[in-house]
Amino acid sequence: MQTLTEKRVFGSKFETTELFVTSETGLVEVSVSADQIGEFGLAHRGGVQTVAVDDRGVLLGTDNDVLYSDRDTDEDARTAQSWAFSPLDAPFEQAVAVGWGPGGAVAADTAGVAFEWSREGGDWHRLGETGGVRAVDGELLAASDGVYQLTDGGLEHVGLSDVRDVAGHGTPLAATSDGLFALGNGWQRVETGAFDRVASDGHGHAHAIGSTGVLRRTGDDDSVGGAWTANELPVDSPAVDVGYGSGIVAAVTENGTLAVDAGDGWRHQLLGVAGVSGLAVGPGQSEK
Repeated sequence: MQTLTEKRVFGSKFETTELFVTSETGLVEVSVSADQIGEFGLAHRGGVQTVAVDDRGVLLGTDNDVLYSDRDTDEDARTAQSWAFSPLDAPFEQAVAVGWGPGGAVAADTAGVAFEWSREGGDWHRLGETGGVRAVDGELLAASDGVYQLTDGGLEHVGLSDVRDVAGHGTPLAATSDGLFALGNGWQRVETGAFDRVASDGHGHAHAIGSTGVLRRTGDDDSVGGAWTANELPVDSPAVDVGYGSGIVAAVTENGTLAVDAGDGWRHQLLGVAGVSGLAVGPGQSEK
C-alpha cells in the first residue's frame, strides 16, 4: 500500500511518458504509462553518450556533435522512428555531458569546457572551464574538481571535489567519490561511500546509485539529508543511472534493463541494447 508521502510523489497521473536511454547502439525511446512499460525502439542510431529532455526538446551528446529535436510532433502519432535530430554545430566534437539550463542547452566537451546554446539565437557561447564535466542538471554542473553553478554567462565553483553527478532541483544533491552530499548550510555529507549517480524530484524524494547499490530518500524526514534506505532493483545487473519525471522514477542497468516505479514497486523490461550509459525522463502527457 502506498504511504501518504508516496501518494504525493506519484499523485500526478500521466497518460504517457517518454523515456530515453543512451547506449552504444543508439538512443532508445520508451513509452511508459505510469509503471507500465510499452513500446520502445531506436530514436537515433549510433553511439550516444548523454541525453537531456524537457519541454524545450531532446538533446543528445555524441562522438561528433550535439543533436537536438523539438517536441512539437503530434504525440498521438509519434513513434521512436519519427524523432528527427539535427546537429547544433557545437564548437567541439565529442560531448561528454548535456543538459537544459535556465538560459538554454548546456554542453561540455572532453577538455572540461562548458558551452551554452541559445535556441532563439541559434549560437553557442563559452561558459568556462572545469576539471572535467560529468553531468549537468538545472543550474548545476558536476565536475572532477567540484560542483559548478551556472551564472549569468559563466560558471562559479561552489564546492566539493570529484563530483560524479548532481541533482539541481529542490535541495541540491551531489554524488562524489567520498560520499553523498546535500546542500544546506554548506555541503553536508548525508551518506558515506562512493556514489556515481543521484536524482531527485525537487520535493524531497531522491535516489542514488553507490558502491552499496541503489538508495532511496523517502521524503518522510524534513532534514537536509533525509532518511536513505536500500531500494534495490529486481534484476541481477548493476544500476548505471536513475531519473525522475512525470510522477515516476526510472532506472537503467548495465545489461540494458529499464525499471520504472510509479508508487507500487519496480517493474522492468529488457531493452536489448549494449553499452548503456544513462537515461532521461521526459515531461508527461496529462490524462484527458
